[in-house]
Parts: sequence; C-alpha cells; structure tokens
Amino acid sequence: MVSNSLRPDEVEGWGPTRVVRRADAHAEVAALKRGPGRDILIFGSRILWNDLLAAGLVDELHLMIGAGAVGEGVRAFETRPPGSLRLLDTRTFDGSSLLLARYAVEHR
Repeated sequence: MVSNSLRPDEVEGWGPTRVVRRADAHAEVAALKRGPGRDILIFGSRILWNDLLAAGLVDELHLMIGAGAVGEGVRAFETRPPGSLRLLDTRTFDGSSLLLARYAVEHR
C-alpha cells in the first residue's frame, strides 16, 4: 500500500500489509516487477498511476467507463502517456452500463 499517512497497524482486512511511502513507490514497484509473482494492481489513485505511467512502470490500463457525467470531472491523465496505448479488448457487464476498456502501454 502506498501512503504517506497510514501505518500497517491502521489497515484492517488486507492481511499482512506493507506501507510504502510515496517517495519510495517507483523503486518498490520496479523491484516487484523484477521479482516473481502476480499482477500488481492500483485502484483509484490517479496521482500514483500517473506517476508510475510516466516512469514506464505500467504495462496495462484497465479503464471503467460509465454513462454518468459528474460535473467537470477530473482528468484521467496529467500529461499525455509516454509511448502509445493499444486497445486490447473491451467488455461489458450484464445489468450494467459500464464498459471496461483494456489497453496495453507500449513503451518507447
């Protein structure tokens, strides 16, 4: 977990949790990517995933697109992503108006 304010003892329900400070996130994610294991997921942290995207540490983006409009909204990308995005697939969900668009991040 990346946080500058939380401590591991404050996070319940995640099992053993390691809290990484934001300044160390790039190095920690790069080390995880070099090691064995499964996918690394980031939920709802636009600032963090933009930082990791700019650092070349994101391989895929999964964007959920809904039919609702929320005011002026918040930009998904702070700057144009480095490299290009290639659409891998889309998926809809029964009983939902959501669309999942999955993109590969092709690094330059």
